[in-house]
Amino acid sequence: MTEVVINDKDGVEKEEIVFRKLKTLELGDLDSLTSFCSANYTFKFPSLQALWVIGCPKLKIFTTGESSTPPRVNAWYGETAGFQRRWANNDLNRTIQQLHAEKLLAGSSSYSVDYD
Repeated sequence: MTEVVINDKDGVEKEEIVFRKLKTLELGDLDSLTSFCSANYTFKFPSLQALWVIGCPKLKIFTTGESSTPPRVNAWYGETAGFQRRWANNDLNRTIQQLHAEKLLAGSSSYSVDYD
């Protein structure tokens, strides 16, 4: 699997997908996953409290569209669980990109930094 949501339309219209009650999002052991969605969808997670990205080494961006979450969400990223994070600017794309870049810079499969 390379992405979770697949665009099946040829148009470039912008669509919004809202997960109103989703509190935890877990992506685990998906070696080929490169994005949650490569289409130009806006994703909103107004109730999200936790994000788990464990064993997804190729995940570099959440979506090519926009995404929004509450200001503080605990996030775990790496090859094993246990790394608490705080959100950067309510943006899943920015958070995934930063976590991936920090992991590469640290030369480790897991790395932790707190965002204020």
